Amino acid sequence: MYTLTAADFADTGQWRLLLKIGCTGLDAALENTLHTEIEPQTLCSVKWDVNRDELLHNIEEAVFNNPRLLDDFATKIILYDPRTLFIPTELAEETSGAEEELYQKVYTADYSDIMTDSDRDLTAAWSLAPGVKSFLMRTFPGARITCNLMEKVRRLREDNKGVSIYAQAREGEADIIMLEDNGLISASTHEWVHPDDIAYLCLNLMDVYGYRPAEVKVYTEGVSDDTEAWRVVKQTLNNKH
Repeated sequence: MYTLTAADFADTGQWRLLLKIGCTGLDAALENTLHTEIEPQTLCSVKWDVNRDELLHNIEEAVFNNPRLLDDFATKIILYDPRTLFIPTELAEETSGAEEELYQKVYTADYSDIMTDSDRDLTAAWSLAPGVKSFLMRTFPGARITCNLMEKVRRLREDNKGVSIYAQAREGEADIIMLEDNGLISASTHEWVHPDDIAYLCLNLMDVYGYRPAEVKVYTEGVSDDTEAWRVVKQTLNNKH
C-alpha cells in the first residue's frame, strides 16, 4: 500500500472532500483520488441535538471551526434529509421550477431552500433547513450536492435484480429502499429504536405494495437480524407460495 507523505497531504489536488450532513451532525473525510486503496482520512465529526431551527447555525459553526474544510478541495456533499421526495424526471422537467412546486405540495419549504438531483428517470428533491442551500453553495462553490436517499438509490439500482428491499440502518435512522430491477418502488427514512422496528417496516412495505414475501429479497446493513421479528421475516420469505 502507498505510504502517504507530508507532500501528499499538502496537495489538495489529489484529495476529494466528502461532507455528510444531517439533522444530528456533520462528518468530513478526505478521499484520495490517486491512490484509491487508501482509507478515507477523517477530518472532523461534529454532533448536535436535533433542532431544525438551529441547523443552519450548527452547520456554519462546524465548518468555520474546522478551517481545513475550506481548503481548495473538490467536494462532494451528501445531505441526510428524511423529507426527500422522488419525482419522475419527466414531470420534473415539464416546466422550470416544477420540482420545487411538486415538493411544496408535500412538504413546507421556501422555493429557494429546495435542492434537487437526478439520475436518469428519477429526480429527488429535499430541503434540509432554511438557509442551508444558500450557505453550502456560497461556501463550497462547485461542490456536487446530493442527498443520501438518491445516492443510495443510484448505486443500488445499478445491479439490482428482481424485487429487493434494502434496509440500511445507522444510529436512530434507517433507510428502507424497495426496487424492482432498476425501477424504484419506494425510498424513505424512518426512526428506529429496536431492530424489530425495521423488520416490521419491511413487512409493511411488501404488504402496502402488494408483493408476496416469497417474491422479495431483503438485504440488511447496520442492524442485527437475530431477533424475533426478523426470524418471522426470514420464515415468511422462505415460505414459497
